[in-house]
Amino acid sequence: MQLRTTSNLCAVIIVFATACTSDRLIRRVQDFRAANDRGDLVTAQSYLAPDARQWFESRSGEGEPYKVGGVSRWSHWDEYFHSRNSLTNWRVEGNAVIADVEETNDFMRMLDWHAKPYTMTWWLDDRSRITGVLVKSNPEAPVSRLEEFKQWAREHHPEELAYLLPKNRIDPTGDRPERWRAILREWRNASGRPTVE
Repeated sequence: MQLRTTSNLCAVIIVFATACTSDRLIRRVQDFRAANDRGDLVTAQSYLAPDARQWFESRSGEGEPYKVGGVSRWSHWDEYFHSRNSLTNWRVEGNAVIADVEETNDFMRMLDWHAKPYTMTWWLDDRSRITGVLVKSNPEAPVSRLEEFKQWAREHHPEELAYLLPKNRIDPTGDRPERWRAILREWRNASGRPTVE
């Protein structure tokens, strides 16, 4: 009986220790995000390893430098279209923290875009510093009116569509966010849809 009680106690301790480690890693990433979001870049930087990297879709190649302040090729797009993210379903796998991300923004609203959550993964080193971040889209196709818009744009503004979607992919750089909003307003107006601001 004593052996069974000791085994059960050991199992409880192991589960508790694992949960504490998971909670600590998740809290670490959440604290980093909170510091970054409030503009406390010195504190946010302290959560990053010196050569932290960021990848999109797969963790292959050397990735891009991951910097505090959210500065990336998507920064202007996100600010201009009022992007908002909600992170849920936090979990730990080894030294990685993973969360599901639900995003909404004006661009998505203008296209009646409904996407499944994507995932973000943060890898941490043995000092609990973030060494890498992966942003991975959900493989399930979003529901939207993008194809309907593209068909209209091919008829009315083919050169603008080619500029906005080089290689048939959204390019968030330069003046594209402003130009997207202008053409989407025109399309919504032409198709009798209510205005989205």
